[in-house]
Amino acid sequence: MDRLAHKVAIVTGSGTRSTNVTGVGMATAKLFASHGASVLIVDMNESAAKITEKAIHDAGGQASIFIGDVAKESVCKELVKTAVARYGKLDILMNSVAIGGPGTVTEISEDFWDRVLDVDL
Repeated sequence: MDRLAHKVAIVTGSGTRSTNVTGVGMATAKLFASHGASVLIVDMNESAAKITEKAIHDAGGQASIFIGDVAKESVCKELVKTAVARYGKLDILMNSVAIGGPGTVTEISEDFWDRVLDVDL
């Protein structure tokens, strides 16, 4: 299907730590690519991003990687610039990145909560 032909998508949090595990970000990136979009895979872990990139390429899709921490404004600005530089435009932004804490709500430190909010929002 080509429902997203000639569209460019950024999908944050789209890396995966294992070829046997598919998170929301990876699944979304693969779905967008299967419908014809060029996908910019965004993750903090290059090896995780490469797994998703390979899966998309193996299926005949178009994808590339951007490594960075989307909790930082400067990284987000560079991310958009990179998408436009590589693909000429940006049509879709899917924020899928999220982190969780080591413990219950009452056990997580205030600093970690700040990090969760920075990343997840």
